[in-house]
Amino acid sequence: MLHSKKLIRMLIDLIGINLSYSVTFFLVSGDLTAQKEHFYLGIIINLLWFSTLALANKLYGRFEYTTFKVEMESVFNNYVLHFIGLAIIYVSLFEFGWEFFVVFYITLAMLLPLGRFLLKRYIPNIGRVEMLNYIVIGYCDVLKKVEGTISNAHLGKVKYLGSFGKDIPQPYKKIGTIEGIYDYIQNNDVRMILYASNEMKGTEVRKLMNYALLNFMDFKIIPLEVDLISRGVKMEVHNGYPIISVKDEDIARLRNRFLKRTFDIVFSSLVIVFLLSWLYPLLSFLIKKQSPGPVLFNQERVGYRNQHFICHKFRSMVINDEADTKQATKDDVRITKIGAFMRRTNLDEMPQFFNVFKGDMSVVGPRPHPVRLDKELGHEIESYILRHYTKPGITGWAQVNGYRGPTETKEAKEGRTKHDVWYLRNWSFFFDLRIVYLTVFGKKTQENAF
Repeated sequence: MLHSKKLIRMLIDLIGINLSYSVTFFLVSGDLTAQKEHFYLGIIINLLWFSTLALANKLYGRFEYTTFKVEMESVFNNYVLHFIGLAIIYVSLFEFGWEFFVVFYITLAMLLPLGRFLLKRYIPNIGRVEMLNYIVIGYCDVLKKVEGTISNAHLGKVKYLGSFGKDIPQPYKKIGTIEGIYDYIQNNDVRMILYASNEMKGTEVRKLMNYALLNFMDFKIIPLEVDLISRGVKMEVHNGYPIISVKDEDIARLRNRFLKRTFDIVFSSLVIVFLLSWLYPLLSFLIKKQSPGPVLFNQERVGYRNQHFICHKFRSMVINDEADTKQATKDDVRITKIGAFMRRTNLDEMPQFFNVFKGDMSVVGPRPHPVRLDKELGHEIESYILRHYTKPGITGWAQVNGYRGPTETKEAKEGRTKHDVWYLRNWSFFFDLRIVYLTVFGKKTQENAF
């Protein structure tokens, strides 16, 4: 049986952190004993890495049954939090040049993944891994995937002995009925039981679980409706009873909302101060010069948890009675010349950074729709409501994949919703940065920009 290498992971990370620190100090200062302040900085760097653990997702949890990518996402999240925390402390307490700070994090970004890779590649091979013989009680559709994951975790040293139950499909081998489980276990070297059945009563299952525990066997329960809860699940225990929460997507967790909101505040502040401070008056002049009316087009839209808010855009059309009921189309006569330019370059969306700063929106997320359109799509598409489990964004995964502009066809509606829901279920901080990059440099972002 493999156990979590928690202490080894902590040691590997500590080696990576302190080696990065020593290399950086040597490259920048040339003398490891030159300044006492660097000694204190080293202590802060180490303590800060572990003080951010509460905000990192299972940084030292069990990774035997997950991919290396999942493990590295946890390391990356803690790396970002460490970077933000040390930047604040560094500016406040230390007077060293920024080259030290930059070189340290570049080196750390190389050594941390290297250490975890070597751990994943070689540490499991240390010592003898015993053959894991297992039986299955019942059957479910994802059984093959579960078996494959367990096999990978045990370096392929697993052996399927057979199944118990009424209806066991091919290619699974039926050993017998539920009643014959105990006799079989007593006469064979069974090390794990996979339970995927509803044939046994609760008291019978608990009896078998206790029997497995007393005989040093793993007992794993596979929910029969696992296809419904295979994403974003969280196990909770209430008064001794396990409960599976199916809405606990990564993006909904408190630590990740904090990280996302911090990024929104910092990013929107920079845009407002360094870009909108001069762009706003310039575009205001051009908009007013081409057509009378207000500079901003303010429209009620639907956001987080169906809350309504006023979304701001630079006005790109002449004043008309259909602004709230008719979406813009290609060669729309209502669009002004400066409006066409702003829509092609996404400049009309820039005032929404004020929405981001206020907290109505996020930099990245599903695009907010007008109230009327939101109600229509909610009735037409079953999974549409899931978009409202996070704040709407200025840009999103659907937009960088070409799903922007009018949603007149069923294909466009379903495609946009499908990409938005996929974003929610696969969110990470790095994914947000990737979408921001694709918004500026991606080719598909400009499709349907009119």
